[in-house]
Amino acid sequence: MNGTGTKTDPYIIQTAEDLYMMEEVGGSGVCCRLGADIELNDTAYAEHFSLIPVNCSTFDGNGHKIRNIYNSEIGGRVSAFKVMVGGTIDISGLMLENAVLQGNIINLFTAASGITAEVKLYDCAFILKVGHYCSSVVTGENCILHGARLTISSELSVIALSGIYNKNYTLFNGGTIKRTQILLDLLTHDAGTPSVYEGSLMRGVSGNDFWVSGSVTCDASGTDHVYHMADSFCTLSNCYQAVAINNISSVYWNCDFISTCFYDNDLMAGAVYDSRSDKSRLFYGLTTAQCKDPEYLTSIGFVCGGENDGV
Repeated sequence: MNGTGTKTDPYIIQTAEDLYMMEEVGGSGVCCRLGADIELNDTAYAEHFSLIPVNCSTFDGNGHKIRNIYNSEIGGRVSAFKVMVGGTIDISGLMLENAVLQGNIINLFTAASGITAEVKLYDCAFILKVGHYCSSVVTGENCILHGARLTISSELSVIALSGIYNKNYTLFNGGTIKRTQILLDLLTHDAGTPSVYEGSLMRGVSGNDFWVSGSVTCDASGTDHVYHMADSFCTLSNCYQAVAINNISSVYWNCDFISTCFYDNDLMAGAVYDSRSDKSRLFYGLTTAQCKDPEYLTSIGFVCGGENDGV
């Protein structure tokens, strides 16, 4: 592996062996960069997966991919990355393709013992497939992106999540979401209730200039099912939802809207938006045509160019 691990001379990771070598040669303040796509199907890690060490403070994906992560343990805890340094970890330009996680507790990133960190994603694209088989959630662990003692923030990134859930599962817990696209293809067996927020898609998030699209389907019997997009600790602005809703009666965004946001009501299939408060005055239910009309959106106060264009 070339490089010395400094900002001006980062470790250059060319192979899966280089990637796992970071557990030994990395550390706090270390910088590394992908020099090629990493294909795990061609390695011993395809059948016997080991957690990928994040033992550096800066990880530059350099536009490359890590492909075909597969970790399945029905009844167990599964992750893909092990964070080994504390503080702030910057991950940029990284693509994950076909990352498959199946288990009772699912965390893309997990923390090594005693580690507390914030992982900041910038200009990343993650394609995740999950299977959640537990009928309950675990406090502090119920988050697809990270486990306890970790926070994930995302800017200028894409998170594409497909999954089958026994119990609705959180994607973001804390942190910030900026200029990020969240794509959903979810099937849940759980019939949620209005008062249970543990499985909200977003919990305690500060977000702006992001959007959620795709579909959420519940296949439970009956008709009175609830899906929680955001809990009451979220603070959001200039965001929107264009998600096809199936066999769900209510969709909750029980958060604080601090500027105009909207959702595509034509995709709700009869489901209603419900926040159980006056927080909804800045959250507009629009037709698909209105959602695509910049002039109309501007007239209701939505910033079509994004609030961060000058950044």
